[in-house]
Amino acid sequence: MKVKREWYDAIKFRQSRRTYEKKIISKGNRLKIIQLIDDINNESGLHLQFIEDGEKFLTGFKASYGMITGTNYLIALAGNKNLKNLKKLIGYYGELLVLECTSLGLGTCWIGETYHKSECIKYLNLSEEEELVCIISLGHVLNDKSFKERLLSKLSKNNKTFDDILIEKDDRIPRWVRCGINSVLLAPSCLNKKPIGYSYKNGILKAFVTKSNKGYEDVDLGISMAHFMLGANSTGYDGKWSELNGENIFIK
Repeated sequence: MKVKREWYDAIKFRQSRRTYEKKIISKGNRLKIIQLIDDINNESGLHLQFIEDGEKFLTGFKASYGMITGTNYLIALAGNKNLKNLKKLIGYYGELLVLECTSLGLGTCWIGETYHKSECIKYLNLSEEEELVCIISLGHVLNDKSFKERLLSKLSKNNKTFDDILIEKDDRIPRWVRCGINSVLLAPSCLNKKPIGYSYKNGILKAFVTKSNKGYEDVDLGISMAHFMLGANSTGYDGKWSELNGENIFIK
């Protein structure tokens, strides 16, 4: 699957958006999103699905806590329970979809719990071996955030710094590592806790979970790894993630 430069550019513009305009996403943009979903499923073995009538999964008492309004469009992030690193893959590829949507001028929001999950599972017709991990809402948004969006942004403000993320490091940090970590700082995570860390020692870059985050820490890790990859590669460093002896290592 080809990585787009536009995804890196979208990192600085991406924001979690919960209030949408009741507007149809153009057929051309829907086809671009669906094509990327197909490409991801083929590459990863996941079972991501595009939903065009998903508003019913975002209404009601439980869903009201998520405060998602005004959109019918969702991306369901699912895969086989036995797939190695399922949640990390969901985070990694789901965030690439988020950045694709951002590059198309759409707003998005990761949703872990505040929706009608059981009804959504029935709608998707998943097999017993498949798990719905979370969903992404998407749609057209106004330039300015609504009052509730501004309030939620303040409540979940991230205060982590470069040194909070790059926990261990050599004396000299190359540009590709700096750009990668700066991109990680802009990555979304559950409650914006960023329960992840990176190390760069003896020329080796690793990513890892630092603490639990309501069961979504591996999703958060995958999201951050997507951001790191895009940031590092924007410098011309042609790297990719590999798992060696259970560790996530970024290699050329």
